[in-house]
Amino acid sequence: MINHPEITVVIPTLNRPLRTVRAISSLNDQSYKGVINCVIIDSSSDRKTEDKINETNFTNPNLKIRYLKNNNSVKPIDNWILGAKEINTEYGKFLCDDDWLEKEYFDKCLNVLRNTDTDCVISNINIVRNNKSNILNYYKYSTNSVEKEDVVNSFLGINNILPVTPSASLTKTTVLLESFYESLKHIQCTENLFGFDFFMSYYPVFKSNGSYLLNEGLTNSYAGNDSMTLNVKKGKISYCYFFALINLIESSDFEVTRNQEK
Repeated sequence: MINHPEITVVIPTLNRPLRTVRAISSLNDQSYKGVINCVIIDSSSDRKTEDKINETNFTNPNLKIRYLKNNNSVKPIDNWILGAKEINTEYGKFLCDDDWLEKEYFDKCLNVLRNTDTDCVISNINIVRNNKSNILNYYKYSTNSVEKEDVVNSFLGINNILPVTPSASLTKTTVLLESFYESLKHIQCTENLFGFDFFMSYYPVFKSNGSYLLNEGLTNSYAGNDSMTLNVKKGKISYCYFFALINLIESSDFEVTRNQEK
């Protein structure tokens, strides 16, 4: 008999009611038979998101929705910090409000976690763009466990880049929270949501039982004109990712090669 543990999904959001409902709907449509706790942390300036959620008919009896209004948000990370306190099931994840999951996401990710000695599974991503062709399975990699060398070479551009968005990852909650709170030590980057996604996705590779890549586009990532990642200076993102990478390297026994140093 297959065990179906409860999963908690936190969706931090700000003034994007339609996209938030799309993200929740992707949880509603999951083939997974276990309970999915969906926690929305909303710092919107009005009631539109709350109203849109209330008027939408979510039919999955296994989907438990909890809406929390955060009226004290100052930085983007505030919603994530509040949401992290709501994750108390065996597995958890953050889902960005403009991303959504394919219906077999949880079934396939949990199958990996059951059959591999890893703490985190990361799916491939489909990029969805405005007025342009979508890109399926955006990242180029094989289904396999991630080595420290893979993470370092990905950032340095020696090998193919790896996905970093938390929308694509499902993690054992103890490791998810440990990595999240550890990332907060770099608050200059984390407060604006830069670098901590990379840190959380590959923290298990350096400091616990590893991350596993699943080469299936089970996560849809929106790349529209108002995407935060597309509208920030690349130098700022690169700096924060580098900051996260150095922390991971220095916290482990990984030795940088001469080629990587160069």
